[in-house]
Amino acid sequence: MSKKIYLSPSSQINNIYAYGNTNEMVQCNKIAEAAKTALERCGFEVKKAPEGQSMSKSISESNAWNPDLHIPIHTNAFNGETLGGTLVMIYSMDSENKKAGQAILDSVAPVSPGPDYTLRANSSLAELNSTKAVAVYVEVEFHDAVEGAKWIIENTKVIGEAICKGVCNYFGVTYKEDSSSPSGKIYKVQVGAFKEKSNAESCLQKAKSAGFSDAFIVEVQK
Repeated sequence: MSKKIYLSPSSQINNIYAYGNTNEMVQCNKIAEAAKTALERCGFEVKKAPEGQSMSKSISESNAWNPDLHIPIHTNAFNGETLGGTLVMIYSMDSENKKAGQAILDSVAPVSPGPDYTLRANSSLAELNSTKAVAVYVEVEFHDAVEGAKWIIENTKVIGEAICKGVCNYFGVTYKEDSSSPSGKIYKVQVGAFKEKSNAESCLQKAKSAGFSDAFIVEVQK
């Protein structure tokens, strides 16, 4: 039977980003959507709280659904200048909470540009002390710093995939790459190298005549 994951993105619409005319609620919902897509691709059953849903409603919904893991998704803030990194919080440092928190931290922290990454116990947060499931509260980078906000906005899919990888590692499930994403590789074809420019131009004309209209000459210093 598939493991059940409940995703609870921040509803904090008043936490304004230092870049991009957006806010924590909007961006965390995008991260949660990306995580949901990735988790379902890897075989998990996923329920995501609707955008803007209150924390209390999400806790009730999660507890009624009885997931194997509850993941609140937030972005952080401090002084408007800090590019911090990733903070993951769990209810306590008992073995199961720590195992889940560490697995997600180990996947999310390496993709974040900030230098700091921390796993911390915090029993005062409602989504850690009032959920029935093991809960891992993820704070991804600092949105009140321009660099951090820009990175979050441009990397919602990267963050979502990283959360998925952490969940896979926690449950011992094989992570499946997104086959629809380009690999980032390109392949170049060279059809000749000449000492005389006139010969290069002649070869270029032949290539274009053959239908390769985007062919061009590159001058290389030996």
